[in-house]
Amino acid sequence: MGRFPGDGDIDELAKALETDRELPQDPAEERTVYWHVFRRPEQVLDFARHILLDKGEGLVGGRTQDSIGSLWWVGVQVDDLEAWGNRRAIHKIDGVDPGNPGSPML
Repeated sequence: MGRFPGDGDIDELAKALETDRELPQDPAEERTVYWHVFRRPEQVLDFARHILLDKGEGLVGGRTQDSIGSLWWVGVQVDDLEAWGNRRAIHKIDGVDPGNPGSPML
């Protein structure tokens, strides 16, 4: 059974959100199997509290930008992608993607 991030995990993520870090370009290489993008850092922290983590998984994130402005993101990074499972099952959600209309994350 997994666990939700604790206060220490959220504190580490808050620090990571102050650092420029692009969205995963090669999820398999970066071992990032899930990520979600937001326009405000507080949305990232609220969302992250509800990510269920299994053994060998941790939160990762950062700050980047697009043509409109700043973006903050949170993802799940795994210790061992092969043990995690199918690389094709990598799940990404971009709340600022026009292909995801009506996202409450904007």
